[in-house]
Amino acid sequence: MERIVHVCNGDLTADTLSLADLPGEIRVWADALDRGPVLPVADAEHYQARAAYLAARGEPGAAERLAAWDRGVDEAVGAEELILWFEHDLFDQLALIRLLARLQRRGLPATLTIVSIDRHPEVPNFLGLGQLKPEQLAELWPRRTPLSRDAIDEAITAWIAVTSADPRALPFLVRRVKALPFLAGALERHLEEYPDPTSGMSRTERQVLAAIARGVARGADLMKASQDIDPRYPITDALLVETARTLAACGFVEGSIPSGPAHAALPEVSATVTALGRQALAGAIDRVAEVGIDTWRGGVRLAGKGPVWRWDTRERRLVER
Repeated sequence: MERIVHVCNGDLTADTLSLADLPGEIRVWADALDRGPVLPVADAEHYQARAAYLAARGEPGAAERLAAWDRGVDEAVGAEELILWFEHDLFDQLALIRLLARLQRRGLPATLTIVSIDRHPEVPNFLGLGQLKPEQLAELWPRRTPLSRDAIDEAITAWIAVTSADPRALPFLVRRVKALPFLAGALERHLEEYPDPTSGMSRTERQVLAAIARGVARGADLMKASQDIDPRYPITDALLVETARTLAACGFVEGSIPSGPAHAALPEVSATVTALGRQALAGAIDRVAEVGIDTWRGGVRLAGKGPVWRWDTRERRLVER
């Protein structure tokens, strides 16, 4: 075991970090826990549920990858120092709380530190660590901070809440978590992915549909339009393609939205809004009541034509409708 082990949020960050001339071994942990079921179950069942969800969306073979990522972190508990490289957004904060909850169960390394930022002076539109150059990542290394007992406890509590079939603890945690500086904002952004009380769409669905209604048609342009206004949840190619497919299934958009893996489908995405989609944007129809819903938010399955849990952004509370 290396004296120092870095665990980072994706291959792009890992590749750049490998050029930063820092000591230690680099490992990746990058499951997209913002998508699909995230349940309080044993590893084998967790991998099976996640893999089945992703395979149905053109992303096969996930179980082996997820297990390998977990093994890499489990083995790293023997390091003298384990450094977690996870930024501010929802994707990374969900990964962070799962890793900290897992490390607490399996044993903490002698020193556990984190590099976590939400901006960079040389990157005006900061989306993540993957944008940085090797020298910029190297400059963050001396600024890593120890993870306190309070931070680990907050992560464990948040992980229990995220994986629960009842989401009502989440708004309470948004107001209470302090030790992990970006967790409260990420949990609130997680809640914004629940259907809203009026249109029955998530924030991401509304943003993408609104961009299409403005005439933004292509996949890459839709990604940029969403990322520019949503720094706490920069949309990925997988999420954009999945959202476009959902909107098409609802009858809100039409056009070219191919099946298969997101990285291959994204360049072919081209959509226009339908009359029904404009009604949904205006709040004249409720997507859940009109066409139904079938998706996951952590441990909560949202299915059928209601009632389902919804997030009222204005009142900042969950309602069941």
